[in-house]
Amino acid sequence: MSSWKSMTLIALLWLIASPAGAGDLAPRTDRERSQQDEIGELKRKLDVVLDRLDEVETGMVIPKDKELKSAYGLGPAASKVYGASQGISIGGYAEGFYSNVIGDAAGDGNNTADLVRTVLYFGYKFNDSIIFNTELEFEHASTDKSGSVSVEFATLDYLISDEFNVRGGLMLIPMGFINEIHEPPFYFGTQRPEPEQSIIPTTWRENGVGIFGTMQEKLHYKLYVVNSLDAAGFTSSGVRGGRQKGSKVKAEDLSFIARLDLDVTPDFLIGGSIMTGNAGHDQVLALTGAKLPHVKTRIVEVHSQLNCGLWQLRALATHASLGDTGKLSNLLSAEATAAAGAPRTVVVASEMVGGYGEVGFDFWQWMFPNSEKSLSPFLRFEFVDTQSDIAGGFTRDRSKRKRIIVPGLHFKPHPQVVLKMDYRNIHTYGGNAADELNVGFGLVF
Repeated sequence: MSSWKSMTLIALLWLIASPAGAGDLAPRTDRERSQQDEIGELKRKLDVVLDRLDEVETGMVIPKDKELKSAYGLGPAASKVYGASQGISIGGYAEGFYSNVIGDAAGDGNNTADLVRTVLYFGYKFNDSIIFNTELEFEHASTDKSGSVSVEFATLDYLISDEFNVRGGLMLIPMGFINEIHEPPFYFGTQRPEPEQSIIPTTWRENGVGIFGTMQEKLHYKLYVVNSLDAAGFTSSGVRGGRQKGSKVKAEDLSFIARLDLDVTPDFLIGGSIMTGNAGHDQVLALTGAKLPHVKTRIVEVHSQLNCGLWQLRALATHASLGDTGKLSNLLSAEATAAAGAPRTVVVASEMVGGYGEVGFDFWQWMFPNSEKSLSPFLRFEFVDTQSDIAGGFTRDRSKRKRIIVPGLHFKPHPQVVLKMDYRNIHTYGGNAADELNVGFGLVF
């Protein structure tokens, strides 16, 4: 019991006992014996009250985190609620960077600094089977400019067994490496890889329901049904603008997502995923009154990761194919022209391809084994082409075909805090693009 509680108890007992002649060692009359009994009962009640206060005080203090571990494919901080005994769980992450434009193209922008994200995870564990988990994201520091406040995901899980569980709500689409595990200490570079932004439009979440689980402790699966992307937001830069983000979504068309991951060994993972569904939603464009075609959309990706001692290697390849892109491009071009009052051309590709490979080596652990710190130089090669193939009658935008080479450093002074530096050498196959020198930070809790 804390000292202030002991002092409170002593003072209260003294005030209660003093009229009864507390100086006498033993009661000599029935009245004194009755007073002593009353004092004993009051003491017992005070002990109960102080014990309850102790529980409240303990409950108001967030305990020190245990080691953060990923669960069900989510990021380690996003997984905290699954390790809780019961009740509320709080976590989060933050990241920011400074970007210095170097370069090849004079009109490619100015140097910038940005608090990119500040995120809070709130979860509630009703019991061992029913868990609510959510991520609230504050982007770019203020909604006065280009910032926003969004629900990144909000899911209700019903955990039945290792092999079979059910999830519903606003769900992160289980494709690629970054979309589900996008906390900055757990991927190299200040920027997320370009193929996992343009073709797998990270961060990508939609409303839906699905099942997930693990078979034989090695084969992990997820099967989801969600609302489809919105083809009205597709551009020459990819499908990223088609994300509906759970807000009053068009749901005339649904998409199906399947993902499989195999732990070949504890350090070697291979896997892949596919999303397929129409993206037209039978919608009519606001200015021209034209109805969008079905726009059958399919995105596939395969990935592999190897953690070999101090080495970490990761590779991913992705491909998107879209139907009715000739008609879609004509309709979106007419809509853009009507909006701008001048001719505009929107060319949505029928094929998009991308991929990357990266390797990192932890020099700090090599020099100081068993330290909590790490220092990993890394090198990543990215390729993306969101105009790989287009419908007849349109011209490819060759500037959307990019090769990006990213050398960098990834320093963790603490397992949950990272300082990053990288150089993005960007080459396009049509025109020039400026390179970038980036310095950033990230953390999770």
